[in-house]
Amino acid sequence: MDRSPPSLNAAAIVGRERERGLLEALLEAAGSGRASTVIVHGAAGIGKTALARAATAGRSDGVTLYGAALPLSSMTVPLLAIRSLVRARPSGVPPLDLPTGHDATDAPVVFDTWLDAVTEAGPVALVLDDLQWADQTSLDILQYVVAGPEDRRLTIVATVRSTEVGDGHPLTRWLADVRRLPRVQEITLGPLDREATYDQLANLLGTTPHLSLVEDVYARTGGNPYFTRLVVEGVPGDARKVPTTMPGSLRNALLRTWSTLSEPTRRGTQVLAVGGHPATYDELDEVAPDHEWTTLLPEAVAAGVVDVLPGGVFWFHHPLIGEILEAATPARERRARHHGFAQWWETRRPSAEAAAEAARAARVADHYFHAEHAEARPSAVRAADAAAQAGSWAEALRLLRRELAREPTPTPTPDPERVDLLHRARRAAEMSGDIEAELELVEELLTRADPDEDPLAVADLLVRRAYVRYLTGREFDGADGLDQAEALARTRPPSATLVRTLAWSAMNGRSDTEKSIKLCEEALVIARDIDDALGIALTAKSVVAFVDDDAAASIDCAAEALAASVREGDWQSAARSAEYRTCAGDSAWSPWFAAQIARDRDRLVAAGAPQHEIAFFDILEADARLFMGEWERCEAILRSCMTTRLQPMWDAGARLTLAHLAVMQGRLEEAAAHLDRAEEVVIDSSNFAEFEFDAIHALVSLLAGDPEAAYSHAVNGMTWDTIPPTMVDYLLPLAVRALADQIEQRRAAGLDTGELLRKVAELVTTHRHILLDIGEMQPWMVAEIESIQVLYRAELARATSSPEAPLLWRVATIRARRACLAWDEAYAGWRWAEALLRSGENGREVATALRDTYRLAQRLAADPVIDAVERLAASAHISLAEVASGPEGAPDDEVLPGLTPRENEIVAHLVAGRTYAEIAEALVVSEKTVSSHVSNVLRKTGTKNRVELAIMAQHRASV
Repeated sequence: MDRSPPSLNAAAIVGRERERGLLEALLEAAGSGRASTVIVHGAAGIGKTALARAATAGRSDGVTLYGAALPLSSMTVPLLAIRSLVRARPSGVPPLDLPTGHDATDAPVVFDTWLDAVTEAGPVALVLDDLQWADQTSLDILQYVVAGPEDRRLTIVATVRSTEVGDGHPLTRWLADVRRLPRVQEITLGPLDREATYDQLANLLGTTPHLSLVEDVYARTGGNPYFTRLVVEGVPGDARKVPTTMPGSLRNALLRTWSTLSEPTRRGTQVLAVGGHPATYDELDEVAPDHEWTTLLPEAVAAGVVDVLPGGVFWFHHPLIGEILEAATPARERRARHHGFAQWWETRRPSAEAAAEAARAARVADHYFHAEHAEARPSAVRAADAAAQAGSWAEALRLLRRELAREPTPTPTPDPERVDLLHRARRAAEMSGDIEAELELVEELLTRADPDEDPLAVADLLVRRAYVRYLTGREFDGADGLDQAEALARTRPPSATLVRTLAWSAMNGRSDTEKSIKLCEEALVIARDIDDALGIALTAKSVVAFVDDDAAASIDCAAEALAASVREGDWQSAARSAEYRTCAGDSAWSPWFAAQIARDRDRLVAAGAPQHEIAFFDILEADARLFMGEWERCEAILRSCMTTRLQPMWDAGARLTLAHLAVMQGRLEEAAAHLDRAEEVVIDSSNFAEFEFDAIHALVSLLAGDPEAAYSHAVNGMTWDTIPPTMVDYLLPLAVRALADQIEQRRAAGLDTGELLRKVAELVTTHRHILLDIGEMQPWMVAEIESIQVLYRAELARATSSPEAPLLWRVATIRARRACLAWDEAYAGWRWAEALLRSGENGREVATALRDTYRLAQRLAADPVIDAVERLAASAHISLAEVASGPEGAPDDEVLPGLTPRENEIVAHLVAGRTYAEIAEALVVSEKTVSSHVSNVLRKTGTKNRVELAIMAQHRASV
């Protein structure tokens, strides 16, 4: 069985699972004699043809004929679309001689008769592209076939470019007539969403794309698969943005229909493009009264270049058309038009609705900016304030950064106006979650701030820089900057700045516990005295209590911290306190944790926390779901996360979980790609102990067949300067597993294993128990540690060929099941069966272990375990079929004449691959009785052994 992971394929279909399933079901139904027709509608490039070809490409039997109509403008070729279907027919399909001229009236009957003959030989699928260009004779024939026999093994799939079929189009009436016929269905394809665009980019680039690239591509292509493919042509896999220059192929594809418009309409659409947003008749008429809008807009709409949107506004069917046309407008005219649009929007009455007013203000600012007008900066500041009031922090940041960029080389002299813009932009970056932009802004502010004049401002910036550098993966604690910030803050009376400095220093991971306790106690006293920054002070106390293994104190402080942080609007502290309240409760890989972290996320959402502050909760839940074996839910959560803006730290965490899932399911290339991207995101990965880099590296190396590298990674993770890495519990079992794999390889090759066994002995001497993570032992955590400890002992037994190996692997399987560590259970089950077979056991226990493991591994889609179990079962001649109380389809006397009913029953069990013990249990007899029956059956049938008997029974049953 081929279970190799699907290759990243540029032609792969994404985001069309429902539509593809429908087409495949109809194709399958055609094999049973149920004819059907599907009309697939959608804009150009939306993926109609790709969907039809993907659905038909997977057929195991039958014939598929592909054809297409052509957009001929100066001639009409009768039957062209139908002729294209049979032009490249596969071998075995008879030729078709379609009539021409006056005889063309017979064409429907001739084609239909020919189809009858082809469908007699097997199912047929007719795929006809671009029906909107089909000649009328082809449409007549197609309608005749659609109305044909219901029991014919025929599926018709026709695609229609909906943007080119208006009220007066010849196809409109044809579609109306066909819809009345039975067995006709229609599918309308819309643009892909961000998640599907992410998947498409992964296929096109051959690697996991950066989120910034996904956002950029989606914003420009609007989810059109064809345009997405053209936009990223030649773009490297590690790109973060698409090139500013649009590929010529994309430009030509977009302007193909636009170029057929009349000259006045083309010029008018350029004005609409300069406007940059959907516009009404009134706006366009007042800004550009020199155009006949009542004439040119209907022409653009009829051609499918412009759409009429709700509210009576007009905008391009695809936004990229507007981008091209705006850039193509002469500079002088473009500036004048922008000035006109700016004045028009400036004179509009301000809206009482915050979002609408922010949008109006942004349009004024944008147009003044592109007009290169003196009002550009003041209008940008006003628009940024309006966006902030509406909660549109990303928009506020865009406007402010654009103004800052107008001075590419800031002067070192004091510039109060620029400093004010920097502070505004930094706040917008913080609230929008654009952490890279915030770091850049903080760094410039620090170059302009005077610690003597305003030490608290500088201290706040230093604390913020430490946190931002942590979130960007650059630095784990920022200890030097925090020491400087504390010194500056202490030059002034106790303040919220000092509280934040002390709290962050207490949580940074390098301070010893005693010092951390003192720091957070001082921070808490100050916070209560000044009635400010209480949330972060309590959060620090909760974190320190958790590290000090005091779960009860951590939970109590976190609960109070969460309430205070929400009250103060400190969403970072709110998120961190909620996280630690749950982490202190029990293991982060337990069902309880998954449910609790989801509830905490919902509480923060209800409280108004921004998405970028709570995304980590999704990643924590996904990780828990993964360990529990709920991989589909894990994958769904992470796929949703990967299509939104994530802080680099959270991005790395999500990618490590995706790498973990991929490696457990045997997708090596995907696992390595996610791991590489996580290391790319976390620049200082060697010091970011909270991540599981070494454990995932070890797993990837094991899957790649490199146990030596796996051992090195596992051992490397067993020393740390700050806190233990995530999955530290697994490092010892992984190290010994890597050694055991090497030992088995050398034994099989007849080579010496002494050096490897010495390494095993050294590990046992140094570590008799697995390494433990921080946190007080809670019930579920205890169960997990006990399970992983037995896993460690079982790997040691495998490495040393201990006779205890079967028992230890059995216990490891049971313990993993109790701890809900599904992947460990599947792996241990495999090793248990393997150890039993090595010990000479080949009875019911082996069969049970193999079948239970196989069933679990299939549920997990754990291909490495599935393959290993299948090999073991084949070598032991054990069927992996489930044992039932009685076999289905038992052969009767007519199949194996001369046997008694009981003997036939036993033969059925033997065909299913069951052992004597299993047959005895199912029939409630002794194994000796089963053996006696088998001997009689062998004698009666003249077969030499049970294998030959089973083959005979299967052969006769199939006759």
